[in-house]
Amino acid sequence: MALLNTVTTTRLPTKVSLFIYFPYFILSQLINICMQSFQFMIILDQCLLHLNNFSFNFNCNVHLQLGGVERRDRGNNMGRGLQRLNRACRGKLQVVITEGNIRPVVPLVAAKFATECNIIVRNHVPILPHWKLYKEKPASAYVNLFLGKLKAKFDINIEDDTVKMACTEMMKSAVRQQRYRLKQKYFDPFPLHLVTKTSPVKFMSNEQWTQLLESWKSPQKMEMCQKNKENRGNVKYHHTTGSRAYMVHVENLDDKYNDEEPNAFDLFKEFHYSKKKKCYTPVVQEAITRMENKLSTTTEGEELKSAAQVVADVLAENTKKNRFLKNVGFHNAQPRFSEQSTETELEAEKRTNAELRAQVADLSNKVQESEQARIKDREEMKRSQSEMEAKVNLLLSQIRPS
Repeated sequence: MALLNTVTTTRLPTKVSLFIYFPYFILSQLINICMQSFQFMIILDQCLLHLNNFSFNFNCNVHLQLGGVERRDRGNNMGRGLQRLNRACRGKLQVVITEGNIRPVVPLVAAKFATECNIIVRNHVPILPHWKLYKEKPASAYVNLFLGKLKAKFDINIEDDTVKMACTEMMKSAVRQQRYRLKQKYFDPFPLHLVTKTSPVKFMSNEQWTQLLESWKSPQKMEMCQKNKENRGNVKYHHTTGSRAYMVHVENLDDKYNDEEPNAFDLFKEFHYSKKKKCYTPVVQEAITRMENKLSTTTEGEELKSAAQVVADVLAENTKKNRFLKNVGFHNAQPRFSEQSTETELEAEKRTNAELRAQVADLSNKVQESEQARIKDREEMKRSQSEMEAKVNLLLSQIRPS
C-alpha cells in the first residue's frame, strides 16, 4: 500500500520541464553506453591478448612434444628413483656383476647403477686432468670414496676383484663424461682471457680447477681434441641406443621378438634406427640394402652365409676393426675377404716389403760406410802414434850422454 502511495504521489514534471530535460537525459544515456562499450573493448583486447599468449604457449608445447628443435631442460638426475625402489623393497637394491662385464645384466638395475655412478662423480669427486692421477696418492682416496658411496646406495660386494674393477671402470667413464661437460660449459664458449679462474663447482678447489684449465689450454691437448673431433666425424654407423649398454638393450628386446633370439641383422637394424626421426640414416640404409642382397642371393658352389657373417662382411668394407658384433654377443663372426681384396692386400704387403728392403739396404750401406771410416781412422791413428813414438825415441837418444 505504501508502495502504491509512493507511485501515485510521484508525479511527472510539467510538459515544459519534460521538454527541457529530455535531451540531457538522452545524452547522458548515450555517454553511459559509450563508456560501457569502451570498457568492453578494453576487456575484449585483454582477453584476446591472453588468448594469443595461451595459443603461443600451447603451440610451443605441442612443437616440443612432437620432436621440435627446442627441448625442455630436464635437469640433473638426483637419484630419487633409486630411493623409491629401496623403500619398496625395504632394503638396498642388490647389484651382481659377472666376470667380463662392467655393469649388471638386469636392465633396471644396470640403469640405476649407471645413474648413481654419474651422480656420485658429479657431486663428490674432483675432476683431474688425467685418469692416471687417480691411481696415485692422495688422489687414490677418491676411488675409495666412490666405492664407499656405492656401497651405501646398493647391496654390493666391493671387496670382490671383479666388482671392484667394474666399479672402477664405471668411475673412469663417469669422470671422462663430467670432464667433457665442464669443458663444454665453462671453457669452450669463452676466449682464454675470459675463462673463470675460480672453481665453478663446489667439490673442486681452485688449485684443481687451475690444473684442469692448464691441461685444456696446452697445445698438445688442443691438437688432440681437434684430431678426436675429426675422427668422430668419420664414424659412419652411429648407434641410437643412447647411454644404455648394448647387452642391456638386447635383454629388453625379448618381448619384441616373442622371446626369440634376434640375429645379427635384426640387431643391426634395431641399434641404428632413429626413433626421433623415424628412419635410418642414408649410410645405414645403404648398408642394410647390401646386407639384404647378400642374405637373399648366393653364388654357385657357395653356402648360404649366416646373418652374423653378412653383417661382418658389410661392416668390414667401410670400417676398420668394427666391434659391433662383439659388443652384441657375436664373438666368432669374422669378415670374409673376397679374392680382389686379398690380392689388393698382397700387393700392398709386397709394396711394403719392398720399401722395407730398400730401407734395410740403405741402412746396411750406411753402416758399412761408417765401419770403413772407423777402420780408416783407426789406421791413421796408429800410424800417427807410431810416428810420434819414433820422434820421442829420437829425442831421448839425443839427450842421453854419449
